[in-house]
Amino acid sequence: MMDSRLFLTAACIWIFTLLFAVSATETEFEISIDVNPEAVEFGGSIDMNCSTTCPDPTVVVEYKSGINPNRTKGRTWYYDYFSLVQEWDFTLVCSVICKSKNSKPKEKKMLVTVYNREINITSLPEVLEVNRRYSLQCIGPRVYPNNKLILTWLRGSEIVQRNSAENQGLPDEDNRLRNVFNFTASLSDDGQEYTCLAEVDLGSNTTMSITNSSVTLQTYSFMDQPRILDKRPKEVKQEVILTCEVSDVYPVEKMRVRWFQDGEELNSVTTRPNSNTVQSTAAWTPQETGLIEVVCMADFEKYPSVPSKNHTVFIEVYVFSSPEIQIPTSHEGNLVNITCHVLNVSGDLELKLKKENDILAKGSSSTGLTISHTVQAQAKLDGQQFICEAELKLQDQSIASPVIKQQVGTLHVLYKPRDTFMTISVNNKTVSGFPVEVTKADEITLSCMSDGRPSPVLEWVNPSNGNNIEIGPRFLRIPYITSEHQGIYICRATNQYGSDEKDVDIRVKGTRYRVSPIICVTIGIAIGLIITLINKFSTANRSGSYNVCDRNQPVGDRSMNPIRDN
Repeated sequence: MMDSRLFLTAACIWIFTLLFAVSATETEFEISIDVNPEAVEFGGSIDMNCSTTCPDPTVVVEYKSGINPNRTKGRTWYYDYFSLVQEWDFTLVCSVICKSKNSKPKEKKMLVTVYNREINITSLPEVLEVNRRYSLQCIGPRVYPNNKLILTWLRGSEIVQRNSAENQGLPDEDNRLRNVFNFTASLSDDGQEYTCLAEVDLGSNTTMSITNSSVTLQTYSFMDQPRILDKRPKEVKQEVILTCEVSDVYPVEKMRVRWFQDGEELNSVTTRPNSNTVQSTAAWTPQETGLIEVVCMADFEKYPSVPSKNHTVFIEVYVFSSPEIQIPTSHEGNLVNITCHVLNVSGDLELKLKKENDILAKGSSSTGLTISHTVQAQAKLDGQQFICEAELKLQDQSIASPVIKQQVGTLHVLYKPRDTFMTISVNNKTVSGFPVEVTKADEITLSCMSDGRPSPVLEWVNPSNGNNIEIGPRFLRIPYITSEHQGIYICRATNQYGSDEKDVDIRVKGTRYRVSPIICVTIGIAIGLIITLINKFSTANRSGSYNVCDRNQPVGDRSMNPIRDN
């Protein structure tokens, strides 16, 4: 049992020794291949060097048939230079036999990556619509082996997608690698650069960039059709402002909004009330009545590939002359005929003559119309307003309510002055009563107003001979009143139709009231007339008493001389 174990142990030691000896024999010299550059462009140049650590080697360097290098060699190395690479399969095989080691031949192979710089990005539309899906496709350069190529999509400097081939492929096949990046266009993509980068894998997590191609995207947002804001009927030959709005637009500065009538563009002004809205306004004066077609067109002038969008409406154009009211100026007491008329309309007209909310007269027509109402001119109606109101009902009442126009007229009544009144202020305090008693040295102001048409002229009748009196258009002022100022002051209002007046008796306390000479004379004449009338009346009564009994003799005489009987 013991002997068998010893035998097995000795056998294992012999086997390990034999394996070590074989391994040492095979690894006692090395072969290295150096290539510069590590990947070569088709049609470019390359240096290739094969060397060995064997001191007395036999070196054999082989290429694919037809590849002839410019060679330089030494005892332990071969240096080959290729000025023009014309083959895709560029494989170097370096074989070495080390004579001194009496070893087996060794060889090392290297497949050099060959590439060109042809890279293409398939065309996208000129401008991309926001929220729509698109594909960026990059077709890489020809590379052999195929699986050495890496295609990467970059958004700016950010990697968004990377792709490479799984198989080496065949050298005679032009099988290009493709990298397709699917994305949804957004506003942030406008002006964004996307780059397709082609790299060669050199191993050991090392790559070499060989070419790239970039595209800069432009995006737009044009979701909604333009919208005409005001479609209400318009009056013929009256300038109006047409307004069209396009919302949710990007970029707003490139959006063009225009107005058209009958194929002819109208002059318009474009504004941008906010960052995503465009408005266009046009001053329009319709020249014909009926349904007129107007079009608002929106497009991107610099992006002809983006379809334009239109909004077409038919605007009703009507005739509606303004109502006119005629109220002649009249004398108080006369009849006044108030007329209200409209000359021309296109539609159903309803005409009303009103005083405030009271309808005095009304009528309807589809052409012109005149209505009237008669009133008596009175002073209390002076300044009264009357309304001529016209309402036009149009064809399409689903779009607009009836059009209403009004004209207001004022009645002017001519009448003589009336309602003359006076206010009295003593020392800046208003007083009332008749007469007005004041104290010497008081300040008094009389103010006068009167009603009448035409406006009456005011004048003052000043009974005093006192000085220091100020008289203006509507006032009389005594800054320092004395006994000389007392008396009856009259404010007289006059126009061409008559006059009216108001008086006030001013008395100064502590002063004997002095009657105006005119008043004294008037009173004396009146008393004299009264006395004369009384005397005449008394004389007439005495004469009549004598004629009661006998027409030929007075009664007194009869009593004194009675008739006797014989």
